Amino acid sequence: MGKKSDTPAKTSFLKKLEERHLSLERIVAALFTSVLFAYIYQLLSNGNFSELGSYYSSINFAAFIAIIVIGFAALLGFTYLLRQKYIIPWALMLSTFAVSVLFAANYKDGGAFFCVGVGVVDLIVVMWEVRGDKLGLSGISISRKLALIVAAVLFAFTTFIFGYFSSMKYQSYSDFTFDFGIFAQMYERMASSFVPNTTVERSYMMSHFGVHFSPIFYLFLPGYYIFRSPIYLFYVQSASVAAGIFAIYLIAGKLKLSGKLTVALELIYAFYPCLFNGTFYDFHENKFLTTIILFLFYFIISKNTVWEFVFAFLLLSVKEDAAIYLIVIALFVCINRKEVLRGLIMLGMALVYFIIAQQIVAASGTEGVMISRLSDYFVNGEKSFISVMKSVFFDFGFLIKQMFTVEKLPFVLWMFAPVLFAPFMTKKISSLILLFPIIPINLMQSWQYQYDVDYQYTYGVAALIIMSTIFVITKLKSDKKRVLVLTSLCLCAVMTVSLVYPKINSVKSYMKNTEGTRQQVDALIDTVPSDATVTASHSLVPHLYKVEWLYTMPDYNKQNRDKPVDTDYFVIDTRYTDLANEMKEVMGTQYNLISTAGFAELYQHK
Repeated sequence: MGKKSDTPAKTSFLKKLEERHLSLERIVAALFTSVLFAYIYQLLSNGNFSELGSYYSSINFAAFIAIIVIGFAALLGFTYLLRQKYIIPWALMLSTFAVSVLFAANYKDGGAFFCVGVGVVDLIVVMWEVRGDKLGLSGISISRKLALIVAAVLFAFTTFIFGYFSSMKYQSYSDFTFDFGIFAQMYERMASSFVPNTTVERSYMMSHFGVHFSPIFYLFLPGYYIFRSPIYLFYVQSASVAAGIFAIYLIAGKLKLSGKLTVALELIYAFYPCLFNGTFYDFHENKFLTTIILFLFYFIISKNTVWEFVFAFLLLSVKEDAAIYLIVIALFVCINRKEVLRGLIMLGMALVYFIIAQQIVAASGTEGVMISRLSDYFVNGEKSFISVMKSVFFDFGFLIKQMFTVEKLPFVLWMFAPVLFAPFMTKKISSLILLFPIIPINLMQSWQYQYDVDYQYTYGVAALIIMSTIFVITKLKSDKKRVLVLTSLCLCAVMTVSLVYPKINSVKSYMKNTEGTRQQVDALIDTVPSDATVTASHSLVPHLYKVEWLYTMPDYNKQNRDKPVDTDYFVIDTRYTDLANEMKEVMGTQYNLISTAGFAELYQHK
């Protein structure tokens, strides 16, 4: 009889818990969340989790267990008393996100594989959260006006943060001739003579357009007249990347996506790991590609013919090989959107521009378009795009061999994992044409920088991946859409932190190491006459941008001259002992030391 009387009481108690939103799965979720609370505490105390011995010995076990117990009791207590079903799910989601980011920030050797592993855990949590809409996302409403405000805040935040930290490399004398010194001198020459000349790029006076035809640089010249400092270029670059957030906002509106989804897409863009990460590597025209491509898509979707072709031309003006992006976009317009005439005009525009750009590069320099990076595909002495296409056509297996290597797998993960490989979820196979540029721009090549996300060769492809992801999201059902977007938000944050956080620490370290000396070096450099001929250490070249006849050591293009330039001055960075000794050997006895400041020495020809 006693057992029978206990059953209704137990059933009543369980039912009461269910009514208070404390089902068994939520209780388990609360326990898991409280463990994550303890992890947050421990990672903030000692984040070196990859060193098991030191990490384990640093754990305060009493505090760790206490946090779990208190956190678990608090989650259950608040849920029971407030009858609020969203407390545990939101606590779980936010704590999972926090632990994931802390893992990424504290793993010094973290890479794509580690981030994907973290992402798998995030995906499992997100799938649980989405089932039954445990976060109450369906009840959240965000207006388009608020989405625009979020876009503006993200734009201002990313422009300032990445402009500030990327410029720290320059200020701490940690940027070099290749490639920032080139653009610093080029912009000063443009401001003085309106011609993009440099002497440091190939060790003689030449137009930068003899290497890459990038008339878009003139778009930012008016601002340079105002600020007249290389630091301006870092902020221009960050702002140019950040402006893509506004393109996302406009595209989402045109595709009739909700305000909250618009905000989510803005955040995904802002934290997509292969965008702002690259701003730490100097200044490059490629970084204008993403925003221009996204605005071009907006005008294509809007069927605004005038602005569509304005941005098509802007895209081409970035660089001669930007034509490949316009070609695939033109084919997408023809095949996927069935706007054949628009697409064909765009295609013809890209082909004609590329031919003209090739001729300009050949006429302005000595090397022509830099096709040498595809040298693996040269046969029988042929060195042209035609020979590359012939090699690919007649030996497709060689192409596959070159593309699918262990070294290139991390690059693929960095590019596609943040959006859960969403571009491949499309039901329209024709949409995959947008992904084609990753083959010739990145995967075909054996030059390692082409498939390294720390450099500038990700920006055009990144725009196409993001755009393809947006097209896929518009077709997904609610639950799948939420899983994709929430997991993507987590992965983008994790992967960006993994890439960017160490770089921020590095530039802060650079600034600290040069504290008290860089101002002295600045003063020394100011004494160098801008009308003199100067040879400088590659770390000092970007700061000598006002010098018209400037040469660099080490000189990676010394095959262009038989002997070092006999210049009026040598400026040596003593931090690099081997290079400093080499430069002194080059000078011989023909130069006198006339000034020393901080880590720099100034020598004048006798």
